[in-house]
This record gives sequence, C-alpha cells and structure tokens, in this order.
Amino acid sequence: MEHDYIKQLIRKYNDQTASTEEKLLVEDWYARVEGEEFSSNEADLNAIKNDIYTNVINRINQENVSPKEKQILRKSFPLFARAATLLIIVLGGLYLYLQKPTNPQIKPIAGLTAQHQIKPGGNNAILKLGNGQEIILNESAEGRLAQQDGVSITKTSGGEVTYRFTNALKNKAVTNNTITTPRGGQYHLILTDGSQVWLNASSSITFPTAFTSANRGVTITGEAYFEVAKNKFKPFVVHTDQSVITVLGTHFNVNTYSDEDEERTTLLEGAVEIKNHTKTEILHPGEEAGINKSAQKMKVLPIENAEAVIAWKNGYFQFVGSDLKSFMRQISRWYDVEVIYNGEIPIKAYTGKIPRNSSAEDLVKMLAYSGIHCRIESGRITINPK
Repeated sequence: MEHDYIKQLIRKYNDQTASTEEKLLVEDWYARVEGEEFSSNEADLNAIKNDIYTNVINRINQENVSPKEKQILRKSFPLFARAATLLIIVLGGLYLYLQKPTNPQIKPIAGLTAQHQIKPGGNNAILKLGNGQEIILNESAEGRLAQQDGVSITKTSGGEVTYRFTNALKNKAVTNNTITTPRGGQYHLILTDGSQVWLNASSSITFPTAFTSANRGVTITGEAYFEVAKNKFKPFVVHTDQSVITVLGTHFNVNTYSDEDEERTTLLEGAVEIKNHTKTEILHPGEEAGINKSAQKMKVLPIENAEAVIAWKNGYFQFVGSDLKSFMRQISRWYDVEVIYNGEIPIKAYTGKIPRNSSAEDLVKMLAYSGIHCRIESGRITINPK
C-alpha cells in the first residue's frame, strides 16, 4: 500500500496534477539526495526529513507566496510527517537500487541472447584524419594518436582527445578532421585554441587541425555542447544544416538531430549570434532559439532550466515537460535500440531524471514509476498503453 502511494505521488508529479505540498515533497527529497551517497540509517533519515520540514516552513514564510498557498501548506503540514518518511524510505530504496554498481552476475532478461541485450552507451567515436585514415578512439591506447602539420593529437588518460601545437605550422593549408560518435556513443574533444566540445550520441564535428583563418569554424551534426575559449579577434563559428552560430567565448548547446522537428540552440553563458535563412537573433544566458525545420521560422524563448538541456553531458537524461516520443528518441540513440509503440501513444508531459549508465532492466523499472509501461524483446523496447 505504501509503495502504491509513492507510485501515485510520482505519477501525479509527472502528470503535473500534484498539489503544491506534493510537488514540494518530491522536489525537496530529490534535491536533498541528488549527487550524494544515500544513507538509510535512522539519524540520516531524520536529518533529511527535518530538511524537508525546514524547506516547507521557509516556503510558508516567503513574502511572494500567496495567502491561499500558505493556508494550504499549513493545513497539509501533518501530511509531511507520514509522507516524508514514506518518500524517503521508498524512494531512498529505489535510489540505492538504481545507483548500485552493475553486477556481472545479474541474469539477463529471459529470451534475450547476448547480442540482443541492450546496454547503455559510452565513450565511443571514430576520428577521421585529413589523409583519410580512421582511428577507433575507444580501442586506442592513451598517448599520441597522430601528428599533422605541427599539431599533436593525443588521447589522454581521461579518454578525451586533445589537439596541441608542437611547433610552428609547416604551411597555412591545414587539414580538416572529423570525429563521429555512433548511436550509443559520446566523446569529449579539446581543440587547439583550448575550446572544449562534448558530442552526444549519433553526432559529428568537422574542424581544422588549427584555426588559421579569420574565424574558428566548425561544422556539426546531431548534438554538441561547447565551452568556447575567448578570443575577441577571432570568432568561433558553428555551422549546422539550419543555421550559423557565431560566438567569441561562451557556453552553449546545439541540438540539430535530423529526426527532430526543430534545431535548438541553448545559451548558458556569454552571448551568441544565430542566423538562419530568414532571421538573425542574439541569445542571452537562459534563452533558447528554436528553428522549425519545415517552416524555417526562428523563435527565441526563455528556458526555465538550461542545465536540464545539458544533463546528457553530465551523465543524465533529464526531461522537463517532455512528450513520450521526444525523450524516447534520446533513449533510442543512447542505447542504440529501436523503440516500438504498441497502440495509442499517451499524450502527457513527463518530467524526470534518469542516470545514463542505467541498465536496460533498471531503465524499464524507472519508466514504470512514471507510468510508462514497456518491455524489452529481441533488442527492442516496446511501449504499451498500460
């Protein structure tokens, strides 16, 4: 019965039908344990519960809270005595289960052979040099991978690829390199100017070994997050199928997957200019430019949680009011798996956060808590109405 209560609470939160106090309960619990080693001993549980109580009291005392909301919170306060404890224990147990290290002794899902088992992605990519040579990065040992025109290409102990000058360029005709991630892959790259690029699954970036022209131009497909080194004399320019994005030094994310209806550029720090076939806009931190691919129209809107957009870079799927197909496309790319919809697709907005290193079995369990019923068979994920 207690587990049913918690499942109902999570479903109401995801369906956006939860009351004010129910939302606070879920959000305060999650904020309290996120990123921490969860402990289930009595002292720690009481500490978490007290933190939740304190947050509720603080919320009641805030000046910008309406009298009606304060009245609701005061009347509902006894609920927290029972609900907070249940939420901590039940979700805490779920948290521990989902965060535990993968056990090699875990039995595979019945009916799946080894080649059909679905696994989360990892650091997988192919580097194509200017001479056509291809290097499989996840199979390469750390150390120098190649050298081109005075630039050394190295794989570090952390797994990223770095480009660094070793001596003066032999000539101005530098070559282009391309790093491509497959479905189920990601990679981190450091360019010669110190700019950092994180590629999501099924993405690519083409770039010169050294930036010798008037700007620092790269071309991407899929999704990439950039932390651009500042250089006011040489803009950093990102080319996509839909737009040209120009920056001097900033942090931003570009999602330009071909199976998405919109290309989205989200700015976290600094400023960028984004231009498509019909319009030019300047983005400020906390804003997102969406370009409708069919209509070629661009809209700039504020985004409530820009960090959620780059959750993939930090090891999570994070969904904020997302429709089912939208976030299942992310799962499909990361797990390199086909998603089948059996029957009518639920029209709901889902909110949640799932570790990207979760096994397929754990993923199915977490989706079930959000009311998404699915099964794994023959290397596919099938979504069922109920």
